[in-house]
Amino acid sequence: MVDPASDSLTIDSRSEEETVSIGIAVGAALQSRDVVLLSGELGAGKTRFVEGMTRGIGSSAETRSPTFVLVNEYLGRIMLAHCDLYRLSGPEEIGELGLDDYLERGAALAVEWPVRARGEFPREALEIHLGFGEAPDDRVLTSTAIGDAANRLLEAMRAVTGVGQHGGGDR
Repeated sequence: MVDPASDSLTIDSRSEEETVSIGIAVGAALQSRDVVLLSGELGAGKTRFVEGMTRGIGSSAETRSPTFVLVNEYLGRIMLAHCDLYRLSGPEEIGELGLDDYLERGAALAVEWPVRARGEFPREALEIHLGFGEAPDDRVLTSTAIGDAANRLLEAMRAVTGVGQHGGGDR
C-alpha cells in the first residue's frame, strides 16, 4: 500500500558543488525533529550532502564524516545531529547513541548508513540514496519522502533543481 503522504524524486547532480547546493536547500527547510536518512556506497557524497545541510541551517562549522565518532553536532538556527552508522554491527547499538534524545531536544537528524539500524528511526523521514552517475563527479539522488515533514524537504529539493515540479517520481 502506498502512503498518501509519500512522494519520490530523482535528481541528477553533475558536480560535488551541485550535490552540496541541494543539501543547502534541504538544510534551509529543516525544522526541529526532521529526519533525513542517507544511503549509498562509500564515496557517493553522503557527507558532502550533509555539508550542504549544515550550511543550510546557518552553521559555519566544518562538516566532517562522523565515521569514528559516530555523531557530530552542528548548531545553527536548529541543531543538526549528523550520525554515521557504518561501524555499528547492528540495531542494538543504536540506543547507545541517544538519537531519540536528540529528537526529544528538538534536533534534526541526518543519518548515514541507516540500514545498519533499520526500523529504529521514525517512519516519517526523507530517504535519499546517492548513487554514482556516468561521469566521475555525477551523482544520482533518488529520494522518497514519507510524511508531511519529509515532503516539505523534498519540495525544497524540487525548488532548487527545478526537477519534478509537477508530480512525484520525475527525473
